[in-house]
Amino acid sequence: MARIRILGSGREVGRAAILVESGGRGLLLDYGVNFDENDRPVFPGDVRPRDLDGLVLTHSHLDHIGAAPYLYVSQGPKVFGTRVTLHVSRLLLYDMIKLNGAYLPYDERSVEDMLGTAEYIDYGREYEAGRFAFKTFYSGHIPGSTAVLVEVDGRRILYTSDVNVIETKLVGPARLEGAKADVVIVESTYGDSDHPPRSVSEERFYNAVMDVVSQGGTVLVPAFSVSRGQEIAMILAERGFEYPVWLDGMIRQVAEIYAANPRFILNPGLLMKVMSEFRIVSGWQDRRRAFKKPGVIIASAGMLKGGPSLYYARKMATNKKNGIFMVSYQAPGTPGRMILEEGVFGEERIPVLARVEWFDFSSHIDQSGIIKLLRSVNGVEKVVLVHGDPKAQEALKTRIREELGIREVETPGNMDVLEV
Repeated sequence: MARIRILGSGREVGRAAILVESGGRGLLLDYGVNFDENDRPVFPGDVRPRDLDGLVLTHSHLDHIGAAPYLYVSQGPKVFGTRVTLHVSRLLLYDMIKLNGAYLPYDERSVEDMLGTAEYIDYGREYEAGRFAFKTFYSGHIPGSTAVLVEVDGRRILYTSDVNVIETKLVGPARLEGAKADVVIVESTYGDSDHPPRSVSEERFYNAVMDVVSQGGTVLVPAFSVSRGQEIAMILAERGFEYPVWLDGMIRQVAEIYAANPRFILNPGLLMKVMSEFRIVSGWQDRRRAFKKPGVIIASAGMLKGGPSLYYARKMATNKKNGIFMVSYQAPGTPGRMILEEGVFGEERIPVLARVEWFDFSSHIDQSGIIKLLRSVNGVEKVVLVHGDPKAQEALKTRIREELGIREVETPGNMDVLEV
C-alpha cells in the first residue's frame, strides 16, 4: 500500500518535502528549507538517499530545493526538474552556500553531484523512477515550475506544489484540466484569503511609481530574485516607462537564465525588452549613481534582509521624495516588515520618511483559486493541505467540504504518515 509521509510543509509555510512510499522505496517531491530567526537554515525530516528511487524538484525556490544537495553528500538518487528549475537552482544553492555555508551539511561539490544525476523533464510527459511513474503539469507559479502526478500501486497522487491559476507577465495559469487523481496534495499558503485582480495591482503600482518619479523622487523596489524582480521590470517595460530602471543583484542572473529558455516564459519578447533597455548595475559606481536621479531601482533581496536593496534603503529612506515599494511577502521580524508596520529601518531604527507601500503580486494561489483548481481535477477522494498555517487551512477545509463535497480533507503535521 502506498503512503504519503510529510517531511516538511506540514502546518507551516515553506520547507516543502513530500515523500511518497511503496514497498520500502520512495519518490521524494521537493526537499526545501526554512530559516530561523537568526537566518540559519532549518531542514525537513530525514530520509535515507539509498531508499529513494528519485527526487523531483518542482521549482527553484529555496523552500523547495534548499536541503536537496544534502542527499548527495554520498551517492543520491536521480534528480528530475525542468531545465529552468535546475539551472536557477544551481545559482541559488551556490548563493546559499556563500551566505550560510557554516550551517550547511553540504557544499558546492554536493550541488554538482546532484545536478550530475539530472534528467530534464517537460510538461505533459510521463517518466519512471523505479516502481513509481509520474507525469508533470504546468503549474503557473514561476517559470519552469511543475505539478506532479504520481502513480503507484494503482493509486494516483497529485502534488500541486506551489501553484497559481492567474496570468502574470512571466507565466500563464496552471493547466491541470483533465487530470485524474485519487488524492490531491495542495498548497494552502493563502487558504483563508483572496488576492486582488492582477490588473488592479499592476495599475496601482504603476500609478504610484509615476507619482513619485514625476515629483523628482526615486523608487526602490526590493524584490525576490526569482520571478518577482523580472515581473516588476516587465510591468514597467510593457507600459513604456520613460525614466531609468536599474536592475541590481541576482535578479539580472536569473533573468539571463529565463531569457536563454524563452519557451518557459509567457512573453519572452517583453523580457528581452527589459534586458536590452533597462540598466544593469555592474558595480559600486553604478550603485552610487542609481538613486541620484528620478527612476526605479529593482534590487534583491525582497525582504531587505541583505543584498543591494539594503544599501539603497539606507541611502533613500530619509528622503521624503523617494518611495520604497514592497512587492514581496514580508515575514515577521524582517527589515521590510519593520518598515511597513513601524515606519523605521534597521537596528538604529532610522525613521523612514520615504513613501512606503505594499503591493500584492503573490505567485501563490488564493482560496477561490484552490476551489477552481480542485474542480478541474477528476476523481478526487481526498485533499491534503500543506504549505500553510493552521488558521488558513481550517478556513479552506470548510470551504472545500461545503462547495466540493469532498469530506476527506487532511491537514497533517510534519512527520505524519497518510495511507493512500
